[in-house]
Amino acid sequence: MTTPIPEPSLPLEARKANRRETRVIAVGALKGGTGKTRLAKLIALFLAVVLGRKVVMFDADSASQTSSKWPEKARLRGYFPWPFEVIRHPFDDLDQAIDEVKARGDVDDIVVDVGGGNYDCFLAAVRRVNILLVPLCPDEGDTEQAYQTRQAVLMGAALNNTGKPLSMNFVLSRCEVSNDRIDARERLLDEEQEGGPYPLLDTEIPMLVAYKRVYGRIPGPATTAFENRELTSQDKERPRWKDLVNFIPLLVESEIITREQALGTGLIVQRELERVSL
Repeated sequence: MTTPIPEPSLPLEARKANRRETRVIAVGALKGGTGKTRLAKLIALFLAVVLGRKVVMFDADSASQTSSKWPEKARLRGYFPWPFEVIRHPFDDLDQAIDEVKARGDVDDIVVDVGGGNYDCFLAAVRRVNILLVPLCPDEGDTEQAYQTRQAVLMGAALNNTGKPLSMNFVLSRCEVSNDRIDARERLLDEEQEGGPYPLLDTEIPMLVAYKRVYGRIPGPATTAFENRELTSQDKERPRWKDLVNFIPLLVESEIITREQALGTGLIVQRELERVSL
């Protein structure tokens, strides 16, 4: 399933002269139910809608089609035109499919939603990725699974052809105000465990209503002009970027965007970044 976007109108030679260096960002885990699809989709939407970057997204999760279904849900709610192309490709030649998109030369970012138990597809993504985020829920089942994912990343990274070091970070997702998240952080950062401590982001994704209801929606702006005008019924049920607490600091900490880009959006202020030491 593909949600198409128009082909570039420039002649071939002009397109070659203006080729973009395409970055590949993946959100993946060898286990379902960690919140990876929502995180991957929000990253793609933020880059495309807020920063105006040309984005292509791969739905490479063989266990579900959530990323592919999201644009259709958005269309039914009136959130169209959809801002980027979505390609359904949960196969072990995912690396070749990524190469084909990069070869177009007109894409800034490829965002890949991958995992859910498809080991070969996950390895294929790692062979092409620049930045990998691995979301984990703060329970023993997820943190015990982290070792398998890390080993798979190390195996795939040996064949990574991007020419740059692979950046991998784990992130605690859907965290509640309880000792679970504290215990999970201690387990993941334990220096005595096999393989040593995990590269764990300080930023966490909390379990909030805004995250639960974001599926099938394109978050709207949070500017004063938007908030003061008469809202349509569609606007009223659209989550706002500023309500997605900790999402923008996560983008900064994982180096998907710069601190300057975050502040330039007007969605976050200096003191909010400083709270997570960014």
